[in-house]
Amino acid sequence: MYFWIQTKSFRVFYFFPNQYLSTLSKFRLHKIRQFIKIRIFYRIDRKILIYLIFVVISTVFWFLNKLNNEYNTIIEYPIRYTQLPKNKILVNELPQKLKLNVSAYGYDLIFYKISPAPFPIVLNLESFDANLESPKVSSFKLLTRYAREEITNQLPNNINVLDILPDTLVFQFDNLIDKKVPIKANLTLSFAPQCMQNGPVIFKPDSLLVSGPTSLIDTLQAIYTKPQSFSKLDKTLQRTIYLEEITNLRTEKKKVQATIPIAKFTEASFDVHIVPINVPDSLELITFPRSVRISGLVSLADYDIIKADDFRVQADYNNIVTLIGQKLPVQVIVAPSNVRNVTFFPPSVEFILEKKP
Repeated sequence: MYFWIQTKSFRVFYFFPNQYLSTLSKFRLHKIRQFIKIRIFYRIDRKILIYLIFVVISTVFWFLNKLNNEYNTIIEYPIRYTQLPKNKILVNELPQKLKLNVSAYGYDLIFYKISPAPFPIVLNLESFDANLESPKVSSFKLLTRYAREEITNQLPNNINVLDILPDTLVFQFDNLIDKKVPIKANLTLSFAPQCMQNGPVIFKPDSLLVSGPTSLIDTLQAIYTKPQSFSKLDKTLQRTIYLEEITNLRTEKKKVQATIPIAKFTEASFDVHIVPINVPDSLELITFPRSVRISGLVSLADYDIIKADDFRVQADYNNIVTLIGQKLPVQVIVAPSNVRNVTFFPPSVEFILEKKP
């Protein structure tokens, strides 16, 4: 085994026996590999890097050259409609964007693409038809080609509009009518122990004047609040609550003041006499027992003013016809509105009929 080393003036050969080969490999192989990696691959990587730099530079110059050309393309622009008739309401949906077939230099198109969301194009309907306020006009068609100049004037310079899509905008109107409707709650309530709602939710104002098309106003019965939840209520609550918005309806207010009356409740019981009804004049209906026990929840503030006479319990003679050896059912016909969860016992009673003397 041999290897050589060459200098400027001569080449030197070294001979090694085979037994030294493994030892030489151990000490020199790693350095040889490092030499190959550092010198050879470094030169290759350097050439690739230089090549890529020139490719990027040429691409940039090619791109800049292309931007000097004029192009036709389609862009989308938001649109806003103004000067709608005040005594009417729009009942159909209109496009929120227009597709514009435009001609412009590459620089202008790139600026459009990288710019933030553009301001909407404003389309003034009065400039196309001054007779929209007339009650006889229920629809209006606008050919967008007639609005090309007005739209072009609102676009950035050097962008020329060639065509507009859709080619026709259709406006359908309905005359406005007014109606006063009540406000109703759409609330989910939960209460602290021994507390309950003490009356209906009070709104201020309790009704609103609503304007809209006849088709909607005729069937509108109420305006509801937006869904909202309140939990662990232990005292009267006052909140500003927003109203549900209904498409194509106008209201004078978007929110109202709501008062939710809350009170502490306790259980109260009353013995109430049963009143027979529909009994023939020749008969007397006697029930056993003659009264029922009524229980309910009463607010502490009303506890002392609720009396047994505020309730009315009846037993109807006409129900006897369908009874064969059964008890006569009783019903609570009248109960104070400030008594909650009214229950009574017994639900039915025994009875006898006696002839009057």
